[in-house]
Amino acid sequence: AETLFNMACSDAAETLDLMANHPGLLEALAFVLQSQSATIDVKMYCAATLRRMAEIIRCPMLAQGALLTALVRASSWSRTPDIAEAMEVHAEFADNRRTMAQHNGLLDCLAKLALAPVGGQQQQQGGLDDPMKRAALSAIEKLARDEDARPLLAHNEGIMTALTRASYGPSGQPQNGEEEESVSSQGRMVQMALKNLVAAM
Repeated sequence: AETLFNMACSDAAETLDLMANHPGLLEALAFVLQSQSATIDVKMYCAATLRRMAEIIRCPMLAQGALLTALVRASSWSRTPDIAEAMEVHAEFADNRRTMAQHNGLLDCLAKLALAPVGGQQQQQGGLDDPMKRAALSAIEKLARDEDARPLLAHNEGIMTALTRASYGPSGQPQNGEEEESVSSQGRMVQMALKNLVAAM
């Protein structure tokens, strides 16, 4: 697993292309993250490799479908924020966003990552202070920039709940006073994404 991660960090385009298109590699990485027998260290390397592959693979590469399927299957991994960050970095590229929104199960997984309780409690800023939740919300916000993807996000209950909590806090009430002043720039972007999705409903 460590060797695969080191290979994925290579600057050699040929190596990266071979990895991206290797049959079964992405699926195997996701399988290890679901395994009950793999060690934590091995799983961490697999998660980090998937994150790196999300940077390498872009639309219209044939491997994109396999990558998104692997990320959906690996989304139960929460020891590190790598899977949420993989979705975030993949959504950074505008060409990827529509395909991501249309991929079976991906929006549901993003919503679960954004709504996942941390330490047994929902955090007060809707997750913006937790790396995994922050990455998931950032990915959702980036997907919402695509007009064709907006209706799909707007009709996903989990996505709308995650954005609402991140915008207004777990109580569902607008933050005011000192709390309002503390809203981060990402929080404002999330609020704009929510506004755009409401308009797309």
